[in-house]
Amino acid sequence: MKRSLCFLIATLTLLTLVLTGCSDKTAPDGYQNAAGESEAFYLYVPTTWVLNNSGGTASAYYSSDDYSNVSMTCMVIDPGEMDELEEYKTITLAELESVLPDFKVVETPVDSDIPEEDRVPLTLGGRDAISFEYECTLGGETYRYKQVVTLKDDFFYLLTYTSLSENYDKHLEEVDGIVENVTFKKY
Repeated sequence: MKRSLCFLIATLTLLTLVLTGCSDKTAPDGYQNAAGESEAFYLYVPTTWVLNNSGGTASAYYSSDDYSNVSMTCMVIDPGEMDELEEYKTITLAELESVLPDFKVVETPVDSDIPEEDRVPLTLGGRDAISFEYECTLGGETYRYKQVVTLKDDFFYLLTYTSLSENYDKHLEEVDGIVENVTFKKY
């Protein structure tokens, strides 16, 4: 009986520790979580944005009048397939260029007022990340995209911001806040 009771207490303690480590559900002020329970991350978006749980991907959009949106997903990689963020970027841009009409990479200027040694590196969920932007035409409309990508374990995690090009700059500050608040769950 004592053994069974000790085992039960140890099991409950371990379960409590595991579940406590996974329950980082406190959204920053002004944000809500757009990711589902099965996601390995929390995608915090402004509370004014509309959560979109219909596609199986963590996502939200600005409003019914402006469907600018963010989404986050992950992609499994085979060891040796793509091991570096820059390699992911190169391959992804080449693939996009081959299938999207009027595709072009949008170069974003580096803030030359800040010395290179004082620039803060881009991170996603506390991990080194890269970012790139591009445009294409779909259904007669020009869309602009920003992808922020990081590597964790055997996954690339992709946060994508999509907007009509004329609305793109309106939401950049909010998107920067979204990027800054992504958190990976602790298992």
